[in-house]
Amino acid sequence: MNSPLVSVVVPVFNGMSFLPQTIASICGQDYPDVELVLVDGGSTDGSRDWIGTVDHPRLVIEALPAGTPAAGTWTRASELATGEYVKLLCQDDLIYPSALRLQVADLAANPSAGMAIAQRDVISASGRIISRARGCAGLRAGQVDGVESLAIGARQGANIFGEPLAGLFRRDAMREALPWDDTYPFLLDMFFYAKVLQRHDLVVRRESIGAFRVSTSSWSTRLAGKQREQFIAWQRHVEQDIAPQPWFRVAQARINNEKTTWLRRGAYAWLRRRGDLE
Repeated sequence: MNSPLVSVVVPVFNGMSFLPQTIASICGQDYPDVELVLVDGGSTDGSRDWIGTVDHPRLVIEALPAGTPAAGTWTRASELATGEYVKLLCQDDLIYPSALRLQVADLAANPSAGMAIAQRDVISASGRIISRARGCAGLRAGQVDGVESLAIGARQGANIFGEPLAGLFRRDAMREALPWDDTYPFLLDMFFYAKVLQRHDLVVRRESIGAFRVSTSSWSTRLAGKQREQFIAWQRHVEQDIAPQPWFRVAQARINNEKTTWLRRGAYAWLRRRGDLE
């Protein structure tokens, strides 16, 4: 019996610092049927030429004009996916060898779920593990109502769903939610998750399936204050438009967001002192 095809889509922009490691992690999957989609958004560091050398049995490559915004690159990469399941992977992150196999099994066992998530490790620029099994705070393992999961995420004041590496979409559920929207660029992924989870359940795996890299190329390390403001905008979207919350839960959500911001700033300062953020 053939396994359903999984598309791993990687939007690329000046990614040569870590892109080869990211692609190697995709090629190292123990899942047999993988499509690799690489879309370059106008790189000037050699990334566009390098992706032309990638050797993969199911490879799709497209080059977009210089100046294409991130959301445009993410959207085009997602549109090109032909697999039954789709994972978007940022160019500096990694997935572990069993990631696709485990998350395909999770979605296959939960037909009403449009999205699967799992925990992830956090690594430094050099690949040193900073923290293990992050994410999914407040979520039980297994199937969770999508709207309920968004309400939990708003209350937690942090990204409990993880960066795109932690998720796997059913293609139909993902396409319903396109395009990716960068009105709030630091929360581009979170606003997309909200569109998916308003319509579909979530399935949760409390196990690390990859690694999010904290480096100067990561958006989240550059403007922690701006990220905080945009997360509040996401919280308000959930609280007002999707899952209304009483005032005391809203107040606690803001406090939790403030705690998350200070913890993030402390972690970045520590990495800078160690010289492990480049």
